[in-house]
Amino acid sequence: MKILLSAYACEPNKGSEPEVGLQILLAAASRHDVWVLTRENNIAGLEEYLANHQSRSRIRLEGFDVPGLAFRAKKLGLPGLHWYYDVWQREARRRARDLDARIGFDLFHHATFATYWARPGVADLAKPFVWGPVGGGVGLPFGLLPALGLRGLTEDAMRYGARAALGRSPWVVAAARSASVILVQNPEAAEALPRTRALVSTVPNATSVGVEPVTLSRAVSRNRDVLFVGRLAPWKGATLAVRTFHRLAPDIRLKIFGAGPDAGRVLRLAQKLGLGQRVELMGRVTRDDLLVAVAEAGCVVHPALHDDSPLGVAETLSLGTPLVCFDHGGPGELVRHWPASPSAVVQPGSMETTVASLAEAVEAFLLQPPPIPERLFRPDLSFRQEILNAYEAAVA
Repeated sequence: MKILLSAYACEPNKGSEPEVGLQILLAAASRHDVWVLTRENNIAGLEEYLANHQSRSRIRLEGFDVPGLAFRAKKLGLPGLHWYYDVWQREARRRARDLDARIGFDLFHHATFATYWARPGVADLAKPFVWGPVGGGVGLPFGLLPALGLRGLTEDAMRYGARAALGRSPWVVAAARSASVILVQNPEAAEALPRTRALVSTVPNATSVGVEPVTLSRAVSRNRDVLFVGRLAPWKGATLAVRTFHRLAPDIRLKIFGAGPDAGRVLRLAQKLGLGQRVELMGRVTRDDLLVAVAEAGCVVHPALHDDSPLGVAETLSLGTPLVCFDHGGPGELVRHWPASPSAVVQPGSMETTVASLAEAVEAFLLQPPPIPERLFRPDLSFRQEILNAYEAAVA
């Protein structure tokens, strides 16, 4: 087949959305000819990464940006970025039509951004259309709102306002109406979609993650470190990790890998609780160093209040390191796809009961640590095959 892939974010070695865009590209090109609409500044990295790739001959890169006020505004924060993204999607629609007139595509696929309430430019163009995997439908556990702080509450109020307004916008409704197949990252995303007759299938983005065996710094057994891995934004729940850690034995350390605007609040909470040097902010580290730390850790705690398909959770599950997370949104869905990897899911409730449940689950893994496995754990589905299956279903 000839496939037009719209992947605004698509770049190697960047993680998150760019990594998902890349993995969808590689999945599509493993069997089909693919033209990729993406940002101009992604092209150099893609060219270098794909130079010797076995699928390179089936990939055509179409990079572009849209100059003007929106392009400048995207550097001013999230509202500016989403404005530019919408402008870019409208230009992607025009370019898709022009390319289709010359090439005659069998199928259009919108890959990134992976948010159901943002405009997919290549939808509703009278060709089979695959949308996703999309997320953005996970809600906030009401009892944990205090964990967000004032800044987090403000940001999430804006997020929910945008979702409510844009989730039923004409272009989103048209995309749901025209889609042949919609891939969602978790059940909450499926429930949030406008009415559709498309085939809806759950395929978490993070099942695309590739983890190679890591070389451990000290090979034999787990340490007693508890790790938090993720961007330090209020909704990621780093303060919940600190409150959980406060209930654990004094010989345990909490290492927080990541950076972001919530770092100061996390440190202030640790000092207020008298945790002193037991809480370490590690900042950003190389992926190789992070994987070694995760592989040797006693436990990874991921108390995100809303998360669609976190790659860090998938990496933890792949390495067989004990994971404690919420049975809410993406993390709980990922746990179900790694049934053999040690994990515990907690139902979010009030602040007090939730922190107690998290601490109990972490403590259980530290008291009886599972061995560091000799082999990686794999998910029970193939992300690449699910993408290819979606294409077959769409044209059928």
